[in-house]
Amino acid sequence: MSPRVLSSETREPERRARRVPGADVFVREGVLHAATDHADAGLSECQEVMGLLVGRVYEDGSGMYAEVTGIVTGDLDAGSAEVRFDKDSFEALADSIDSMDGGDSIVGWYHSHLGAGCALSETDVRTQRALFREFGYAMVVDPVRGELSVHMSADGGTRQATMVVLD
Repeated sequence: MSPRVLSSETREPERRARRVPGADVFVREGVLHAATDHADAGLSECQEVMGLLVGRVYEDGSGMYAEVTGIVTGDLDAGSAEVRFDKDSFEALADSIDSMDGGDSIVGWYHSHLGAGCALSETDVRTQRALFREFGYAMVVDPVRGELSVHMSADGGTRQATMVVLD
């Protein structure tokens, strides 16, 4: 298998007013269903799940925000309290990313917690800082408790994000 190089090109966010002032992220209803269905499937095997949030970044007078339009995932190496992409799944994951709409990019990641709630763990915070230091989202689904929350990068750390669900 030859190495893949994904573009590190950064796009300037399109200027567009938010549909709801003060909202940090807009998530399509289908994305929530896909992420929660994935978490439920993992729960049935007593395993956490994860994937990447795909969408578009916009900017208005209040700063940057995103609209999440899809998810991509791959084979996982998972247990009941940990998850990571399987090292052999990166080529398929890269293919999924390559097939995204030309304006879409990775805007965050999602994962599940099994009965631990939706707060970010120390490991989750480190992952968020490493992957999305300046801007990005972490969605957490707990299928045991029936909870979901979205967190975002902010001031070198993370904070809970205000999410609006779109049809």
